[in-house]
Amino acid sequence: MKTIQNSLVLLFLLFLSLSAQAQSTYKVKGLITSNEESVPFAQVKVRSIADSSIVKFGLSDSLGIFNVVGVPNGSYFLEISSVGLQKYYSENFEVAGANVDMGEIEMVINADLNVVEVVKIRPIVEVHPDKMVFNVDNTLNATGSNGFDLLRKAPGVIIDNNNNILLEGKSGVQVYIDHKPSQLAGEDLVNYLKSMQASDIDNIEIITQPSSKYDAAGNAGIINIILKRDKNLGTNGTVTGGYEYGIGKEGEGLNHRYNGSVSFNNRTKKTNLYGSYNTRQGKHRVFLLFDRRQNDYRYDSRSYITSLLNNHSSRLGFDWLLNEKHTVGILASGNFFNAGSVSDTRTYIGPENSDPVQILTADNITDGRNIQGSGNINYRFADTLGHELTADADYAYFDRQASSYQPNVYMDTAGNTLYENNYRIVTPTQISIISGKVDYSQYAWGGQISFGGKYSLVNTKNNFRFYEVFDGQDSLYSDRSNDFNYNETIGAAYVNYAKKFGMKWNLQLGLRYEHTFAKGDLITTQGTSTDTVDLVYGQLFPSGGLTYTPSMKHMWSLTFSRRITRPNYQTLNPFQTQLDELSYRQGNPTLQPSYSNNVRVSHTFKFRFTTALSYSYVQNYFAQVTDTLGYAQNFMQTRNVADEQTITLTASLPFQITKWWSLFINLSGYHTSYISKDEKFIAVDRFTGNAFASNTFLLPAGFKLEVSGWFNSPSIWGGTYLVSSMGSVNMAVEKKFLKDRLSVRVFANDIFFTSYWRADLQYGSLFIDGSGGWESRKVGINLSYNFGNNEMKKIKDRKTGLEEEKKRTGGEGEGSGGRQ
Repeated sequence: MKTIQNSLVLLFLLFLSLSAQAQSTYKVKGLITSNEESVPFAQVKVRSIADSSIVKFGLSDSLGIFNVVGVPNGSYFLEISSVGLQKYYSENFEVAGANVDMGEIEMVINADLNVVEVVKIRPIVEVHPDKMVFNVDNTLNATGSNGFDLLRKAPGVIIDNNNNILLEGKSGVQVYIDHKPSQLAGEDLVNYLKSMQASDIDNIEIITQPSSKYDAAGNAGIINIILKRDKNLGTNGTVTGGYEYGIGKEGEGLNHRYNGSVSFNNRTKKTNLYGSYNTRQGKHRVFLLFDRRQNDYRYDSRSYITSLLNNHSSRLGFDWLLNEKHTVGILASGNFFNAGSVSDTRTYIGPENSDPVQILTADNITDGRNIQGSGNINYRFADTLGHELTADADYAYFDRQASSYQPNVYMDTAGNTLYENNYRIVTPTQISIISGKVDYSQYAWGGQISFGGKYSLVNTKNNFRFYEVFDGQDSLYSDRSNDFNYNETIGAAYVNYAKKFGMKWNLQLGLRYEHTFAKGDLITTQGTSTDTVDLVYGQLFPSGGLTYTPSMKHMWSLTFSRRITRPNYQTLNPFQTQLDELSYRQGNPTLQPSYSNNVRVSHTFKFRFTTALSYSYVQNYFAQVTDTLGYAQNFMQTRNVADEQTITLTASLPFQITKWWSLFINLSGYHTSYISKDEKFIAVDRFTGNAFASNTFLLPAGFKLEVSGWFNSPSIWGGTYLVSSMGSVNMAVEKKFLKDRLSVRVFANDIFFTSYWRADLQYGSLFIDGSGGWESRKVGINLSYNFGNNEMKKIKDRKTGLEEEKKRTGGEGEGSGGRQ
């Protein structure tokens, strides 16, 4: 704690020194209008009277306001330009020890230009120097998907056989929701993402090299899921409803699913009230096939799991603009989903090279429910001098109740019962999270400096009760029943500096410090402590980036970062979760965090085509492995098994082939290798390729067609599974009615049912041939109706010729500013 306090004191002293330093240069501000409307994203050049050279450059914001900072004392004039308007030159003015307000500047429409109505259509994928943005609302093939399935369609993202999320071939992805890290992990995170609907998601940001402002968690980077928030004035909203039908591998019909949602937004010039509710109902089927060879015996297991979908989620938020500088907001969200499932498992047992002699049936019945609630209070201060302060306080609570009944019946090949062992397992879990953070930024030393701190406290309570069932009566098995309580405290502080050098160079440097206190106690039902996790560690995480733009056609960037992946709470939990009597999953309280060092070089051509080469080295890489116990049992456990090296080459290629046909292609290839730290871990190397493509066709009569797909070549999952190639082809068509208020989408996903996985594993003397999949092949229909005021003020929606240049300048970086 003392280290954290010292760091915050240093940051406070730095703030005081910067406040004094910031006044060495001054600001030129004003409002640009035309025909009584604001002019957004106009170029503003501050030129010297002496030689007309450009001293500073900026852009007006979405409200037409410009704030050009860093202007020294001297004599100047302004040159302002915007597409469709005549160039404006101001009168001469002086900067003499004070900021200059140019007031309202009226620009004149260029009468020589033909009036053209420009329809603004966001591309499905946008590529920025620091991230890739997957615009969910613009892809028809997202229709009917939940949040987790949607990630399978995102460029560069892979979901492995254990539902782990991989990014550019690397594990350790940190998931954010609306710029806030999700504290859920593992199965809890998967269930939460499955409860989200694609219709509530605006876009997904894929950030492979986060700056020091972000938490250091996530070796592979960050996936930031941005939920929809309407920016129109007045009251408006959307109502959606959908139906889908799963189709099996052999063409057989499986399960029906339904979804619906409603969202609303009431925005005035001072306030914004918004909320949403969505539900998802039906059933979902998964199959898992494992052919295991152990100690000269073969265990051929075939599981079919049907889960009940009964998901409900909602959120309600309110923002209040107190004045031009101060904004406060509050947000509450809740989520409920049913965790019930029924599994049908058959394991055929016999000598490795002979026919089975026994059959084990384990038809599990699981009942349960998950409830999650969270609240946020936030404050933002921003003035016209570039000072910005934000503060957030968050609380979240997660409650999971689960009970499973598992009969294990052994039969001979004729179907006669030999004997049986029946169990009931009850596993409630409660997680509470408290966090607070403060971020501050301002212009200083010719650039922008930002710093802040964060403090989070997580408390996890897990109960595990294992019962043997005799004649329908439960008998507690004390030796296999425990409580596990885990507490984790993380304090963090960071500083980040960004500066432009002329019009071609941009530099960003950051440093983050995180200190972790973690303690977990395993307590028996008799109240004695048998195992303790006690970790205290602190680390520095540097990051930085250098961007060079020699011309309007080329942009080069070099970025680096150091990051950490901490084990999730359930992974540390030493409980045994039994799949059947021969297979179980167990946590590992001795698991250590892994650290990655990452460097990336990228090139962007014409602000459209991007290629990148990256290298990552992960220390203490951990993965879920399958090991043996005794003669017939096997178990899964996460362990630190190796150091991992990954080299990745990616290319993002958008094409506008014709006026009615656009194409986006994302290609990536990576080589992964391991340096083993576990004698049973067999290190393997493999080259892997990944491709994503999306075609959009604007057809006659207002129809829109989208054909997309992804492909993964043979790869490695978790350092142990050698996975065969897999992919998916998706198709959707859309037609709008009622003045574009009603949208009807019909879709078909994984048309050829090629997204199921197949993999081989060797760990010590254990060999497994496995495969699995879900109802990825499905057809469905979705209807969406927009109500209320859909006319956004023109100052919010004007399309200019500087859209790409605006992105390149970094929005509100040096030379621009604005209000929200």
